[in-house]
Amino acid sequence: MRIRRTNILVLSLIFSVVCIGAELLIPEDKQLDPAWVQSLTERGHPQDAAIRASTKGASLDYIGMPVGGIGCGQLYLSGDGQLWLWDIFKSNYTRESVKGLKLSIMTMGGHYSEPVQSEGGVYSDRNGAEVDQGFVLQVTTADGKVDSRPLNRHGFSSIDFRGEYPIGRISYADAASPVTVELEAFSPFIPLSAKDSALPATVMDFTVENRGKEPLQLSLQGYLQNAVNPYDNDPMLGSRKNTLMQQNVIATLLSTSIPADAAPEGQTGLEQRHGWGSMALSLLGASDGLGGSADAAVPVFPFKNSSSAVMALDKKLIGSLGQQFSLEPGARETVTFIVSWYFPLHQERGGFLNTMAEGDTVNRHYKPWFADAADVARYVGRDFERLAGGTRRWNKTWYDSTLPVWLLDRAVVPVDTLATQTFYWFDNGRPWGWEGVDSCEGTCTHVWSYAQAMSRLFPELERRLREITDYGIAFDETTGLIGYRGDHIKKVAIDGQAGTIIRTWREHTMTPDNEFLERVWPQTKKAIEFLITQDPDQDGVLEGSQAHTLDASWSGPMGWLSSVYCGALRAGEQMALVMGDDAFAYTCGRIADSGYEAIVEKVYNGEYFIHLPPNKNQINTSDGSHIDQVLGQSWAVQTGLPRVLPKEETVSALNALWKYNVSPDAEGYAVKHTAIKGHRVYAAKGEAGMLMTTWPTGNGAETAVPGMAERVEDFETWLGPGGYFDECMTGFEYQAAAHMVYEGEPGSELVKYGLAVARNIHDRYAPEKRNPFNEIECGDHYARAMAGYGVFLAACGFEYNGPQGEIAFAPRISPANFRAPFTAAEGWGTFSQTIDEKGLQAKLHVKWGALAVQTIRLNPDGMDAKSVTVTLNGKLLDAAVKMNQGTAVIQLNAPVRILEHQELCVVLAP
Repeated sequence: MRIRRTNILVLSLIFSVVCIGAELLIPEDKQLDPAWVQSLTERGHPQDAAIRASTKGASLDYIGMPVGGIGCGQLYLSGDGQLWLWDIFKSNYTRESVKGLKLSIMTMGGHYSEPVQSEGGVYSDRNGAEVDQGFVLQVTTADGKVDSRPLNRHGFSSIDFRGEYPIGRISYADAASPVTVELEAFSPFIPLSAKDSALPATVMDFTVENRGKEPLQLSLQGYLQNAVNPYDNDPMLGSRKNTLMQQNVIATLLSTSIPADAAPEGQTGLEQRHGWGSMALSLLGASDGLGGSADAAVPVFPFKNSSSAVMALDKKLIGSLGQQFSLEPGARETVTFIVSWYFPLHQERGGFLNTMAEGDTVNRHYKPWFADAADVARYVGRDFERLAGGTRRWNKTWYDSTLPVWLLDRAVVPVDTLATQTFYWFDNGRPWGWEGVDSCEGTCTHVWSYAQAMSRLFPELERRLREITDYGIAFDETTGLIGYRGDHIKKVAIDGQAGTIIRTWREHTMTPDNEFLERVWPQTKKAIEFLITQDPDQDGVLEGSQAHTLDASWSGPMGWLSSVYCGALRAGEQMALVMGDDAFAYTCGRIADSGYEAIVEKVYNGEYFIHLPPNKNQINTSDGSHIDQVLGQSWAVQTGLPRVLPKEETVSALNALWKYNVSPDAEGYAVKHTAIKGHRVYAAKGEAGMLMTTWPTGNGAETAVPGMAERVEDFETWLGPGGYFDECMTGFEYQAAAHMVYEGEPGSELVKYGLAVARNIHDRYAPEKRNPFNEIECGDHYARAMAGYGVFLAACGFEYNGPQGEIAFAPRISPANFRAPFTAAEGWGTFSQTIDEKGLQAKLHVKWGALAVQTIRLNPDGMDAKSVTVTLNGKLLDAAVKMNQGTAVIQLNAPVRILEHQELCVVLAP
């Protein structure tokens, strides 16, 4: 069955040059439905829209949820439980794409290709292969009637999908069948454990229940096509082989290929081609009732351990495994399959992935971990309780919250980017990423700086990026310049350089000690010094050429890049203090203090921050309201740094973004606002979004993009800096949304605005419209979208500094009754608090690992806390409290370590 589709983006060309003011196109009244507004904060509200799909509508058609491990390729779960888009066999080396063959990937000409459709879709060596795989349930009643059904929409009339990344849950029912089936599909995903979350395997866990009144005999069967070397069908190259094997209680169908003794003249052998490796279908807990076949989709009972089959490359070879069992009325049985693969070799050299020194390997991280796909399955099977249990524990912890489900869904979904072809983890330890699938190389600093999720869930990977790439192969030891595309392009991007410095501080806070910072401080200091050289008068305002994420270099002062620069200075100040470099800390602080005032003086227009270009013949935002205008302050508040910009002006700018940039009809604005050419439309008619830049004065767009009329025909070169202004892109929107929530107070309009911006994205990616698991910018599964995690952090008012033993919460949503997950350097768990007339009661419950803490900061919602009681698993701890600008600072007499399943309780009284 092949009927699913993924996202389709419309690319719109505008040919008129009439400029219409933003005030005419973006209404101040955003037409918000009161019930919808209520659902922004109220969990369980009828409009608290979880990611669900069912056979009752067309919403199953678009589901493509990544269910492989981090950096292991790309494998989707469909809405009816099938696996598709088997992009696991190779790595892509260049960003070129062939029209009609890639998932909405942007070609070099700027057009989006048609998407792969899983019904009749065309696959190529650019996006994996079409693999014949599925599961079948056979039911035999007491009177001998046999009913056989595939586990998909062709076999069951009622199917419901619920996506809680990393787990996809699907239920199957049919009026003509006496059984129901529940599927949980996932790859192990345990925050803070990168290795256990980066396995080339997918668990398919089926639970069958007998809803009838008679005992039943059943068999649940899985089948898998041997698709090793999927792009080769010449029998002269060799053959494919399936082998059945059983070790303890793990039965495996292993698929491999056998190279010919000698490849045909002029051709390379199979072992040197893409897709060389192995794949497997395994059955856990297999004992009595096990069946299998090496060369048929229907298992043979009983299982034959030594069965094997060999078939030429031009023939399809399918094998199967199955389990027989019986069910009494009301009884349930769980059957667990594992689909695993082992395709670690980067067979080509050249292209963007040839990034290592001569002689180094460029293979997937799992190459040294396993011998083949059967070995992967054995690892998962041996540690199944730990791996599956940890994944389910995290899933339960994440959703055990008072936050609305839509927010929890949308914050975590972009993390699936790590389990797509956007992200790689090499066997030399280096993480590497495109911006989106096959789209712009080098773990680009000015894109990945927005991606907040990986640092909070898998901080090891971010630390590796800092040490191996940013301060390693991309670093100029003489100047301190960080190549913004790693070793691909050794040029600076100001926002990428500054963002990397702020991320270095963030990575430090997500460790238990100072060891990481001590290793990278010499390079970090040089990187900061490089930025200071771009500010000759050291007033905290950049005015020279400033390359940035909109693929251009602008000159002149602007709130956007100068605030990011000052954010880097604030990070440098804090890191220097940790390292005992007081002189450098003073320098960074002095310039940042100057920028705090000078940015406002130079580019704040009384309502928001603008850009003053010295040369109006270059693309610029001029007096426009730009989405990133206070970006430096956004990153500062999220990472616990001192302020970069004054609160009053920052809040005014964020309110202006809501007023001038949020359109109830983003696509309509782009069509009507005809000053900008070549933009891409990321919203359909009637869908709301926050636009990158608008011009409230009504005449700035022509100034911002000069010479428009003369360049209309030059579409391919014009798509870019000018075209970006009319777009709404989720990563930028999330950044602004998170900042609004952080700067607001519970119940404030600003918090509502931020949540509404994020919810608009969630609604645009509703399953009845497009794939909710694939947020697109310049390519599928775009890394910048991981900024969505920042909205979750802001809703919690979360701050953390591991080496200092500090943790803080100031919930922006329902602070009187709040519960949400947290992650720290060594563990994760649940924070909860209640506030009533007796005071504030808070709990830190560690669910995995441990949490070291000495200082806890809480917001008692206006209460003046006079006393505190702190207990750890019932044991009283010495502690004191003092109020600091409305925040209760609880100081323990000595640091404590909260272990797994332990709970620390804090009671504040007035």
